[in-house]
Amino acid sequence: RIAALARKIGLARAAFVLDHATSGRSGAAESTFQAIGAGVAHGGYVFEAHMPKKSGPALSELVIVWPGRRDRDTMIAAVQRGLTVGAAQNRARDLVNEPANVLNPTTYVTIAQEVANASGLSLTVLDEAACRARGMGAFLAVGQGGGYPSNLIHLAHRPAEARARVVLVGKAVTFDSGGLCIKTAEGQATMKMDMGGSAAVLGAIEAAAALGLPVEVHAIFAACENMTGSKAFHTGDVLTASNGKTIEVLNTDAEGRLTLADALVYGAELKPDYIIDLATLTGACIVALGMNIGGIMGNNRTLVRGLKAAGDRVGEPMWELPLPADYKELIKSKIADLKNLGGRGAGAITAGLFLQEFVPEGVPWAHIDIAGPAYVESATATRPFGATGYPVRALVDWLRTL
Repeated sequence: RIAALARKIGLARAAFVLDHATSGRSGAAESTFQAIGAGVAHGGYVFEAHMPKKSGPALSELVIVWPGRRDRDTMIAAVQRGLTVGAAQNRARDLVNEPANVLNPTTYVTIAQEVANASGLSLTVLDEAACRARGMGAFLAVGQGGGYPSNLIHLAHRPAEARARVVLVGKAVTFDSGGLCIKTAEGQATMKMDMGGSAAVLGAIEAAAALGLPVEVHAIFAACENMTGSKAFHTGDVLTASNGKTIEVLNTDAEGRLTLADALVYGAELKPDYIIDLATLTGACIVALGMNIGGIMGNNRTLVRGLKAAGDRVGEPMWELPLPADYKELIKSKIADLKNLGGRGAGAITAGLFLQEFVPEGVPWAHIDIAGPAYVESATATRPFGATGYPVRALVDWLRTL
């Protein structure tokens, strides 16, 4: 709130006076200082790329008065860490806020290359021919009605001595018209944000590299747009994913899980210790949890609890939803292995169960449905209009625990 107010009234300098309550054996002081850095970065954000008249600059100087002189360097480092994570989160917000005529499956490759060059990450791009050679029939079907060729983008942070290997998979539908099961005009109005999962994993890996985290991190997203061109996939089509499973399409607007299916198979081939996918996936999750809370589910209690705890620490809450085995009956098809829609009930859960079919047994996996908290249409004091970058802070906080 302070950073937003400072920008609004044109202040370049702000001071925080902290008392002894922020120090102690619990280490709360360090987390407080990191929160100040992250909060200033987050609160000072505005998206003005297409505005001729810009608002005032963000805070350029931060003064913190605190009685802990002995820990000065540690606390300064904590503030800087918060600012670094906040900057990566703001990158994610910029990407989600860009309209679909600016950010599309082709320009996304260029953006990924720029991030890779700036952050020391490796980049692999699979074009449509390479994806087809890998049998990614589910992903390619979604993009075949669009105006841009689809691309699978893979960024990697590989430190010399990594403590763990983590794969982050993000949904990257750069615009979702709904396909032949077309959305209403109102429903399409914010569908530039349907790549919010990919923006979050890109922000998280950028922060991991900037902080030098000793964790091998892979950010993978299958970029396409879901449109109504003459080659668009149809309701009733049967698709074959890269793990050989067949999928009956009951609704072309349940497309995100199709793109994630092949991306998850690709990510699992890296033999990760953990695999996490993030997606603006279902309206059902918004119905269940509202706009401020993400839904999390998975096959590993430690992983789910760890991510949920990280979200609690940094103010990006998640609520666990179950994955009951008997609900798998809801996604069984009469003519294929699976169908891409489980019916009206438990929509977020059946989407999670669908994705689980593309994660090999024994690989710890979590799915985070960010459909609600990824984008704000009605601004509040702490959540300005547009993209939030959720849950970059939580991902980075969790990575730091490995």
